[in-house]
Amino acid sequence: MNDYYADLGVSRDASIEEIKKAYRKKARTLHPDVNPGAEAEAEFKRVSQAYDVLSDQTKRASYDRGQDPYGGATGGFGQGFTFSDIMDAFFGGTAAGS
Repeated sequence: MNDYYADLGVSRDASIEEIKKAYRKKARTLHPDVNPGAEAEAEFKRVSQAYDVLSDQTKRASYDRGQDPYGGATGGFGQGFTFSDIMDAFFGGTAAGS
């Protein structure tokens, strides 16, 4: 389960400016050009994804309602299940690609 607020270190009622400031601070230390480690790269991607969701009002509202635009379950169908998982259970997976 993704917790974008925790990833950026901001509260759920953080303003766009607070989100932007938190992202920039983390990105400066985690960017692959500055910190070439594999762990830093993974953390940078996670922080960037969190910023993408929380900085967009539509994505943030959807996330706050339990729908993660990147597929991590935050509610909705249940922990760990995406819409695709539910559809695959009913229709037998990706038959079009077989």
